[in-house]
Amino acid sequence: MTPPLQIPHIKVDFPSRISPLADRAEGHTREFVRRFGLVPDEASRRHHADSFLGTLMGRAYPYAGFDELCLVTDWISCLLVLDDQFDETRLGAEPERLRRVCATVLGWLPSDGPAAAPATAGEDSFDAAFRPAFHDLWERTCARTTPAWRKRFTGHIADFFETCAWEAGNRAAGREPEFEEYLRMRGCALMPYLDLVEVARDWEVPEAVYALPEFTEMNQALSDADLWTNDLFSCEKEALLGDPHNLVLVYRRTRGTDLQTAVDAVVAMIQQRVDRFTSLAAAAHANALRAGAGEGLRERLELHVEGLRTWMSGQLQWRFETRRFDPARREVVDASGITPL
Repeated sequence: MTPPLQIPHIKVDFPSRISPLADRAEGHTREFVRRFGLVPDEASRRHHADSFLGTLMGRAYPYAGFDELCLVTDWISCLLVLDDQFDETRLGAEPERLRRVCATVLGWLPSDGPAAAPATAGEDSFDAAFRPAFHDLWERTCARTTPAWRKRFTGHIADFFETCAWEAGNRAAGREPEFEEYLRMRGCALMPYLDLVEVARDWEVPEAVYALPEFTEMNQALSDADLWTNDLFSCEKEALLGDPHNLVLVYRRTRGTDLQTAVDAVVAMIQQRVDRFTSLAAAAHANALRAGAGEGLRERLELHVEGLRTWMSGQLQWRFETRRFDPARREVVDASGITPL
């Protein structure tokens, strides 16, 4: 019997907090996915419930009001259900079809406001579920954001979709990614959720600040640390499903190591990115002032950076609470994956 993997400690200097509204947000988002048909069977409902996304968002955004917390939790529910479709159904090995699906989804999210969502006769089950769900999310989001924020947010979703299409192309060709290539392609998947920090704070980062190289690097360091941690905790599940798009598995294959050695190496990489984020977050205020953003931004910018810190600490704590990555899940053991919509 193979011994269980040992995951070394990852040191994060920010305390983990959780919103007192987390349980209510959990109940709300379970109803959200049920109402729109995003979880069409018992296995899908169980997988979503076992993910504890209300707990994740309650830890990532512990300061959010109830409506804001429900909105960001529904966003992650919808996008993760979509991601499961890309990773665990035939769609994930059909790159051209997946690109068409992604283009359709982006068409539902116009930056100038919510689009109409009329019923379409004969639409397939994918559109029937996701179109009204995204319309609901976009209508609620547009009420709280500017066109500039929405353009940035949908641009980040488009970047994530491009990575999904790249993965689908690899699966279709039976190709496994190289190490540096994987790092480059993986790095954008968290950015939509970091944009939602601004929704939860009810404040948008000025473009002059967002465009700072140090601000970009801070976001990227947080994104890398989070996504590589996700790969760390999901490597056993993805190995069983035969999916090579995981940093631990890529490291093991390209460096010729065993799985535990790859885990240890990835943890060291994560710690470096956590430390870099910590350093950049501490200097964020001074960098913004240097760019001429003005002292009046100080309080709001500090609150935004605090939101990034709670994402960093919250996602790590949630990894030990969720059952989303359980390699013993029946759909993983028999390699059947999630139910296709």
